[in-house]
Amino acid sequence: ISGNATFIQNRVTQLLTPGSFLASQTYGRTDQEITRTYVGNPYGTFYGWVANGVYQNQGQIDSDPNIANDPRKAGQIYPGDVRFVDQNNDGVIDDKDRTILGSPQPKITYGFNANLGYKGFDLTLFFLGVGGVDIYNADRMQGLNAAYPFNLYQEATQRWNGENTSNSLPRLSATDPNLNFRTSNLFVERGDFLRLKNVMLGYTLPKSLIESLRLSQARFYVSAQNLFTITKYSGMNPELGYADGNRSAGQYTQVNVDYAQYPLSRTFTIGATVSF
Repeated sequence: ISGNATFIQNRVTQLLTPGSFLASQTYGRTDQEITRTYVGNPYGTFYGWVANGVYQNQGQIDSDPNIANDPRKAGQIYPGDVRFVDQNNDGVIDDKDRTILGSPQPKITYGFNANLGYKGFDLTLFFLGVGGVDIYNADRMQGLNAAYPFNLYQEATQRWNGENTSNSLPRLSATDPNLNFRTSNLFVERGDFLRLKNVMLGYTLPKSLIESLRLSQARFYVSAQNLFTITKYSGMNPELGYADGNRSAGQYTQVNVDYAQYPLSRTFTIGATVSF
């Protein structure tokens, strides 16, 4: 049995233009970038608004200091909309209230192997794990938004549809005047996982039986790839990696942003090795 672990500290120390940032491609109905890279932070950090529950009634809207001076307060914000945090305390929710939401860079990656044998049986295992990482679930952000002309996530049935029905999922709206589905921490999830990448179980026939069959070797095996994954991430696959951006347009590579990339296949193989 063997194992290894890599501990990662990722931090940008300098950009060509002081005080600037690297932006990602824009996404969603609000057409906003999901990540920004600033000096002092990991590459590709998630960047947007901080959500703090859902307005349950008109009284909460009227008394909320986050939108005390917001011109959208009358006619664009309704019960069932997301309450966003006013980061600069000016009583208005706007672009100045965006902030760092999480890091796509894992703090640790690890793996371990096992090569076991007993009599004629052999078993090999390879596990891969990642810890201390966030994922931006952009597919969920889109899949809960009724402004799109396609089917919604089943989770949309748990949306706010009356006082105290939900304090996390906003109401359905085809127009979404409050921009409930803007880039925010509502769609940042923990991406830690442990995956059994490869497993193989084999059996070699006893020497006496091999000789009676006039063989020099006979081994039968069954193997599987991506057999199971332990994770709390709600998407199809927490092992996402990089998504390229259009650098000529000033849009840089993103890490661990889930655009509904095709998930890894689970593969089973049955085989034999026979030598005469």
